[in-house]
Amino acid sequence: MEVTSATSFMPGKAVESPELKELRDTAEHLVGNVFYGTLLKAMRESSMQGKYGHGGRGEEVFNAQLDQVLAERMGKASHGGLADSIYKTMKKQQESFHQSPAKATELEPLK
Repeated sequence: MEVTSATSFMPGKAVESPELKELRDTAEHLVGNVFYGTLLKAMRESSMQGKYGHGGRGEEVFNAQLDQVLAERMGKASHGGLADSIYKTMKKQQESFHQSPAKATELEPLK
């Protein structure tokens, strides 16, 4: 799999190759689930629940599902933020791996 930059250009907007699109989706998924998901879960656990007005187990399940959807959307919506930084780092690492002169199969054994 070769990593390339934008494959074609639209007026004012670069179109990413499928590999880079997959890499960006992975970074957004990582930020959404790990960062925002953990944040939302901690917020739910720290909320004070009184004797009344609490929906019980049904509300807990619904809130967990809602938090999952919110975390995924927040990860995709954080353009220029944490997801973008992770994407750039992963892209740089992937490009350096594909441009390295020696592949893993071509390395000499240690003596």
